[in-house]
Amino acid sequence: MEIPKEQELISFFGSKPEREDETDLFFYDKSTFTFENENEFFELEIAPFYDKFILTVKDKETNETLSYIELRSVQKLEVVSDQQQSKIRLSHGESDIYQNILEFKFKPRFNMVFEEQYR
Repeated sequence: MEIPKEQELISFFGSKPEREDETDLFFYDKSTFTFENENEFFELEIAPFYDKFILTVKDKETNETLSYIELRSVQKLEVVSDQQQSKIRLSHGESDIYQNILEFKFKPRFNMVFEEQYR
């Protein structure tokens, strides 16, 4: 998985990840970021070497799981920021015919967009 540097992700999420092995390089380690907005809690687990991305979104009041997504073939994770919004974009499930793009916004509320793009 192509991924931003750890420091860029820390800045984006506003939290340091819990690492499985602090002595390993970020790319080869499993990292879990936990963060929140006004309404939701987020737990994001990434293991770049294994192309793994797991996101759990829970409601703050009820602790109900609002969204759970587990992907094991992510080609690219990027942080996209401009003056209007900040989001994460994933490239996933690439083939000769199409590529899946997922975008996640976390503020002010969680939002996910899934788009299958033909080449």
